[in-house]
Amino acid sequence: MSPGEDYPSVRLHDVAELAEPDWTDSGDELRRVPGDVAENVNVAARERIRHPAGSEIRFVPDSDAATVRVTLSAATETLARPFWGTFQGEEPLDLGPEPTTFELSVPEPIADLDRAVADAADTFDPRVCRLRFEPWAPVALHDVAGECRPPSDAETPDRRYLAYGTSITEGAAASATHLNYVSRVARDLDVDPVNLGMSGAAYCEPAVADYIAERDDWDVATLSLSVNMANRGFTVEQFRERAEYLVETVAAADPSRPVVCVTLFPYHADLRESGDRERARAYREALEAVVTACDSGTVSVVDGRELAAADGLTTDLLHPGDAGMESIADGLGARVGDALD
Repeated sequence: MSPGEDYPSVRLHDVAELAEPDWTDSGDELRRVPGDVAENVNVAARERIRHPAGSEIRFVPDSDAATVRVTLSAATETLARPFWGTFQGEEPLDLGPEPTTFELSVPEPIADLDRAVADAADTFDPRVCRLRFEPWAPVALHDVAGECRPPSDAETPDRRYLAYGTSITEGAAASATHLNYVSRVARDLDVDPVNLGMSGAAYCEPAVADYIAERDDWDVATLSLSVNMANRGFTVEQFRERAEYLVETVAAADPSRPVVCVTLFPYHADLRESGDRERARAYREALEAVVTACDSGTVSVVDGRELAAADGLTTDLLHPGDAGMESIADGLGARVGDALD
């Protein structure tokens, strides 16, 4: 099922396909990657693309007095966070397996927002409601009722940033989805994020490379490659071959679109007494060599260690916490911004 056909009054962002949920008899599960791509990736990745990291349901009420009713469910308990443009809602919405209807209308302070302040919002109009989902569990949309419409192009950012990577990209240890580095970079640069993070499953597979390359809806991409492969027994040569196909395929699809590759962030291999520093070094050097050899002037590489300090990690010495996410966003955002200029 194509996203949006049954829900013409909203826009489904970072949703490539709708599917039947397996925890309820109704509704449409939001999926970030089409089924024909999912069939050709590893089992863990098939599961992760069901998790709506970066997915949003967007709409504009027809009037400030209109009430929009959105019915949602999730495979397990999770949260949706309403934003109005870039203004964060005061309370998250609690989702679970039982379909629940939530009533949403323009908050009174936003309805009374000074026009100059509203006009200064270069990206999202403050009357665009954005239901943003945490990556904890698959989510299904059951119904949208009430007077609303999808946002126009003028009410959303005119450039899009696509990010592929591991659980770090997906935002595993960020306190909320809007605090991961992808969301932070997008907010700082006034671009719209598409999150293709795949926790524990970013294996640089050809199907993913082809899918990213075939998409014509992004202006800049980051490829964070790939601590999953380093931790799951792939040899350095296997990593280099897959990374080479991914980088060259994505770059060749449209040479005008910049691609920023990111080597391994600091992690336990670098930091523990028992860590394998040589393996981490070889992985970083392999990606740097791939980028150097790539016949494209729009592909660059940044050492992940330059973007995040060790003390920004959580105690697993792998996932950046909120401080680490902020640091990555600051450094990577500068690189992405330069690439877009």
